[in-house]
Amino acid sequence: MINKLYKKLLFFFTFFVILSINAQEENGYMLKGKITDEFNKPMAGALITAGIDGKVFSDKDGNFEILIKEATAITVTKEDYDVTKHAIYEDKNNLSIQLLPAKLFFQGADKINLPFGKLEKGRIVGSVSNIDISEHLRKDQRIGVASAITGKVGGVFNNSNVLGLGSAVYVVDGIPRPIDFINLTEIEDITVLKDAVSRVLYGSAADKGVILITTKRGKIGQKNLSVRAEYGVQTAVAKPKYLNAADYMEVYNQANLNDGKAIKYTDTQISDTRNGTNPLFNPDVDYYSSTFLKNNTNYLDVNLEASGGNEKTQYMLTAGLSNNEGWLNLGEKEGTNRFNIRANSNYQLSSRLKMNLDAVSVFNIYNSPDVFDINNLGSSEDNNYEISSDFWTKAQTNLPNSYPLLIPISSIADPSSYEGANLIDGKYLLGGTNQFTRNIYGDLTRRGNKTVTDRYFQINSGLDWDLSFITKGLSARTNFTFDFFNTSVENQNKSYAVYQPIMVGNDISVVKIGADVPSNEKSVIADEAYFSRTFGFYSTLNYKRNFGAHSFDITALSYSSKRVVPNSFQSLKNLNYGLRANYMLNDKYVIDFSGAVIGSNKMAEGNRFAFAPTAGLGWIISNEDFFNKTGKTDFLKLRGTVGLLKNDNWDDYFLYETSFSRGNFFNYSNTTGNSAIRNQELNYNNVGADIAWQKRLEMNFGFEGLFFNKSLYADASVFYSKSYDLITILNNSTPDLLGYTISGNNNSYIDSGLEYTIKYKKALSRDLKIEVGYNTIFSTSQVHKLDEPIYGPNGQTRVRTGNSSGAMFGLTANGLYGTSDFNTDGSLVAGMPAVSYGNVQPGDIKYVDINNDGVINDDDQSIIGNSRPDVQYSLDLNVSYKNFDFYVLGLGQSGQDKYRNNSYYWTYGELKYSETALQAYGPNNMDVNASMPRLSSVRNNNNYRNSTYWIYKNNFFTIPTMQLSYNIAGKEKGMFNSVKLFIKGNNLININKNKDIENLRFGIGSSPITKGMSIGVLTSF
Repeated sequence: MINKLYKKLLFFFTFFVILSINAQEENGYMLKGKITDEFNKPMAGALITAGIDGKVFSDKDGNFEILIKEATAITVTKEDYDVTKHAIYEDKNNLSIQLLPAKLFFQGADKINLPFGKLEKGRIVGSVSNIDISEHLRKDQRIGVASAITGKVGGVFNNSNVLGLGSAVYVVDGIPRPIDFINLTEIEDITVLKDAVSRVLYGSAADKGVILITTKRGKIGQKNLSVRAEYGVQTAVAKPKYLNAADYMEVYNQANLNDGKAIKYTDTQISDTRNGTNPLFNPDVDYYSSTFLKNNTNYLDVNLEASGGNEKTQYMLTAGLSNNEGWLNLGEKEGTNRFNIRANSNYQLSSRLKMNLDAVSVFNIYNSPDVFDINNLGSSEDNNYEISSDFWTKAQTNLPNSYPLLIPISSIADPSSYEGANLIDGKYLLGGTNQFTRNIYGDLTRRGNKTVTDRYFQINSGLDWDLSFITKGLSARTNFTFDFFNTSVENQNKSYAVYQPIMVGNDISVVKIGADVPSNEKSVIADEAYFSRTFGFYSTLNYKRNFGAHSFDITALSYSSKRVVPNSFQSLKNLNYGLRANYMLNDKYVIDFSGAVIGSNKMAEGNRFAFAPTAGLGWIISNEDFFNKTGKTDFLKLRGTVGLLKNDNWDDYFLYETSFSRGNFFNYSNTTGNSAIRNQELNYNNVGADIAWQKRLEMNFGFEGLFFNKSLYADASVFYSKSYDLITILNNSTPDLLGYTISGNNNSYIDSGLEYTIKYKKALSRDLKIEVGYNTIFSTSQVHKLDEPIYGPNGQTRVRTGNSSGAMFGLTANGLYGTSDFNTDGSLVAGMPAVSYGNVQPGDIKYVDINNDGVINDDDQSIIGNSRPDVQYSLDLNVSYKNFDFYVLGLGQSGQDKYRNNSYYWTYGELKYSETALQAYGPNNMDVNASMPRLSSVRNNNNYRNSTYWIYKNNFFTIPTMQLSYNIAGKEKGMFNSVKLFIKGNNLININKNKDIENLRFGIGSSPITKGMSIGVLTSF
């Protein structure tokens, strides 16, 4: 059914593209005219367009001659001048058109996409950044959405963290949507909204920032056909390094000895393992070797775009195909294939009515050997599951000596012991034991394959009405959207046997464990399937009009969306009514009021709507008569906004209601059965609370300017954001005697800082041009109010309220205990504080008694680090010389701390040991400043807790991309308009004192961080 729908959509839009291209008359007439400037002097190089085929430039005398087919108007554009549109008639020729200088940031090209409308950049009072994607791709051919944002926009790092508030919402063509199904070849521009005024119309979704994405549309008279292809190779930056079997056996023995236990492995076993003697009984498996993983992977992206249109119909069609190879080197080839198509079309239905109809389809197919283990967390078809392990987790946990990977049948004396076996390459059995009935080699080659298919469909349709017959400047728009996402999972139902080698006398035999069950059948796994449906609607009434020195731009909004997901008692709904009123006086003074009435079904009746007001002021001081116009300042605007945002961004819907559930029975007088005398528990599920809206008070003040003949652009803002009345489960404020907890509006956090952007461009000569950009943000955060325990006098260093919200609390380490810290009976020497975390010995971490109470316990915790960077910055440089472009982007940060607290460092007992275990304190390394404490056979309660011992700095400067391009301009009537050839490097340079730690990844899906090179070509016809 889905495939049929997809084919119909593809046919439908292909038909309209062909219709749009060909629905034009071949006959026409020649129109002549002359372009002059404000002084009536001839103007050369002005662009005149008319219809889909008419495009010419004025000559040195300002004259032009253009073929007119169906067009009823021509458009004249010239940089730094106002765009003009003139009606034309066949019987009227020799036009005289005068262009007037455009005001900076008030040209047609300066209109910035905002929620549900556009405003000229000059009259925006908020902190708003805009990214022209065509300009981005001119220098940087990365096509992921994040590549246009991270390092390119001041105050935004890690793709979507705006001003350190957290993850901003992505809005694609007016509706909040994921960015997994879109790339930059489909996008016209991106707008980042960083203040309250600019984003309030999105209601609850706007809490932590909004990133608007506007997709491409066809343009009148601008036909375009382009093809982009890129091929790249990626290698691992780093892989975890685990001990080989012999080293593992030695450190495991040492861990036992440290705890007074007997060793497990003899010297002979260790020696035989190290020398490769009798590997069936002394196995040594490296799961990160080339047996399992490729040395590199490759990817291919191909993108096609066709666009154009006349005055009646415009179209834009993009299609993409990508292949990303996986890392696994065995079994079913691992990889992801993706196909996407987007068709955007506009239609002029009448002189006052326009329509748009857009469709998107994306297929993403992941194939892999079935090395996944799934935990079903509910019933078999409730979509409630988790991936408990995959290849990467097994590689990080499987011991190197657990079982032999492969058993050569040539080493087995009795062939009858493996009769009927499903051999590997005709000569190997899969090794295993009664404890290890799965073999990772067998999972990759004998368990079948897994196919995960994601399908995404999107439909947008809208109408635009020109209502100027009611009053000049009045218009309306309405838009309907539908998004559908579906994931299906297919597995092959295969299983395999493993064989345990045993000695029978002096001969090797095997014992079969399990059974070989081959199967070519595939089954759909209902529990792993997923779907979502999103319905969206918005309508606006717009009024744009000038009255002399007074300019009004007003938008009234009605917006709603509904998202349906599996196993949800409530659909995720949003309902907003909004108003944006922007007023400008004398092209100098701007007042903006924007507000939203937000609806929510998470509130009790009578409290389901809230008003979020915002306001802002702007002053274009460079337009004042008194301003010193010396040529050093071309444009300068001061701006400021204040707003109170509100949201219902918490999970539970019925916190305002008290609810109960039945529990266990209690029988009286030893009665049982049907005649039992008993009561049943009645348990609180939730105790109703007077829940109110979460709030965010924001202030943002700054300036924006152009200087030195428009060569230097600067934008800076200071910001303050207080989120308060956050819904909190009041575990610490609710007395334990009640037997339940309540929720309420309690916690509060404050974020503040400074962010700025500087861009400089200069033509050093006719052939040499440079462009430099610098972005940075200085930010601080504070816990203003928090539901936390009431600490006693000795625990005041644990209080979080009033401290940084990124504060890391833990113990302060003072190296390791040495032999001199203990008496001969093993007790601590006099004067050493007692330890509440169990008995300690030489090699354990020694902590500072912060509160001087003579005991090391949790009350000695204090602030030992900061999980949030204080400063983040980026620097980008583009150098153009003749046809060459060289681009480089650098990203950096300082002030962030992290813990070494995963199983790669906190190893003990039967866990897999990394190479860090060789640095542990022990008989061969009794340095009290060793980088690892002593080894333990069990989890060491003293050592494995957060402390300064495990903290490291994550300050870095990295170059995520650098690119060299060569541009070829097409010849008139040639087969192409332009060609760009490029070679690109990703993540080639990383300056970080602790990159050996930071470059490692662990857990589900933890394929290596990569670096690599790619080559590509972009051709426009």
